[in-house]
Amino acid sequence: MFKKISKIIETHSQITLIVSILLLILFSPFYWDSPFANYFNFLFMSLILLSSLLTLKKSGFKFKKVQSIGYLIIVLTLVTAILQNDYLELVNRVVFILFYILAAINLLVGIVKSKEVDSDVIFSAVAVYLLFGFCGALLVAVIHFFNPASFSFQSTYSSQFHQYLYFSFVTFTTTGYGDILPISPMARTLAIFLAVFGQIYLTVIIGILIGKYLSSS
Repeated sequence: MFKKISKIIETHSQITLIVSILLLILFSPFYWDSPFANYFNFLFMSLILLSSLLTLKKSGFKFKKVQSIGYLIIVLTLVTAILQNDYLELVNRVVFILFYILAAINLLVGIVKSKEVDSDVIFSAVAVYLLFGFCGALLVAVIHFFNPASFSFQSTYSSQFHQYLYFSFVTFTTTGYGDILPISPMARTLAIFLAVFGQIYLTVIIGILIGKYLSSS
């Protein structure tokens, strides 16, 4: 039974990755006040990382080396959750950003190399979009660490990381409600990058998918 489930998860690794990110977005506002908030964070972050690892394995990437790095990151995440050290958390987030960018680029290469548009390609495109939005949230967290006045976050809002996610995706989609504002030059630079990249990605990826669909039909 376990082998069948693991096989299904591995086969549909892009869907697993999408669901993992959506679960973090959905539940992060509710557990932040809990004394076990760091461990919930560890659980969701590890789940997203493992899902990213599965996408790398599925694509035939140099999996053994990346797998070892992935497990080291999970150990670092657990140590960070236990020690609750701000500097360890900063290092952890930077490493996560690099790893997720690698996973996103790997999925993008798979989309470009694909000869036809199937469910794997579509789910890969969605997973990349969510991964970049998630990386944006981690970059917001890094900037906020160095300069707490970089963004106009609500101090009464329970989940700090959910605010990072919210700002990243609202900017990435160019929705821009205006309730959280980038204040510092670095924060504004990130906001510009997220907004521009979000639109470029959608334009390019839709063009690629339509082109492949038309050429295969």
